[in-house]
Amino acid sequence: MKEMGKTSTIGLTGGIGSGKSTVASMFRDLGISVLSADQISRELVIPGSPQLGQILEAFGPDVQNGDGSLDRAGLARIVFSDPERLKTLESILHPPIRKYMRDAVSTLEDDYCILEIPLLIETGQWQNMDRVLAVTSDLKARIKRLISTRNLTEQNARRVMSVQLTDQERIQHADDVLENKGTLENLKEQVEQLHTLYSSLFSR
Repeated sequence: MKEMGKTSTIGLTGGIGSGKSTVASMFRDLGISVLSADQISRELVIPGSPQLGQILEAFGPDVQNGDGSLDRAGLARIVFSDPERLKTLESILHPPIRKYMRDAVSTLEDDYCILEIPLLIETGQWQNMDRVLAVTSDLKARIKRLISTRNLTEQNARRVMSVQLTDQERIQHADDVLENKGTLENLKEQVEQLHTLYSSLFSR
């Protein structure tokens, strides 16, 4: 049973290019609080931050832009081709991201909130959620999105996907699955249906 006064957490995940950020934005438009692990990570590595200092110490000055900011694209190229270096980056960023989310959720007074976490399943955080929502999408559609929105080549997009879980592996841990294979309007309708469900399940 839900703890009285506690804001319930919906863990939102999906592969790169699946459209989970679009889904998160649609929940936000419905007035739901959304915490994004990617956005928090950006805030943690601003120039002068302890986390940026740790990253530069671990990966060298080449991952820093001339203005002092983190070269996220350059760092991504390094870690996605080397699992051990990816673990190093995760050891720097994951603990403060989790603390940020815990602290933020504790201040909310909503029925439920969305925690958008790409590695929700891989890191075991799905076990701490009240419910897990996985966004799935056709492989070709995901590649097309990555080429248009992140300026990745098809080869690079496939390389990133190859080190992530498959949709089927995510679905095994999900309470709800949102298939992003139609129009934005169709996606919005699915989000609204889930909002109705979550509002009913987690009413305070």
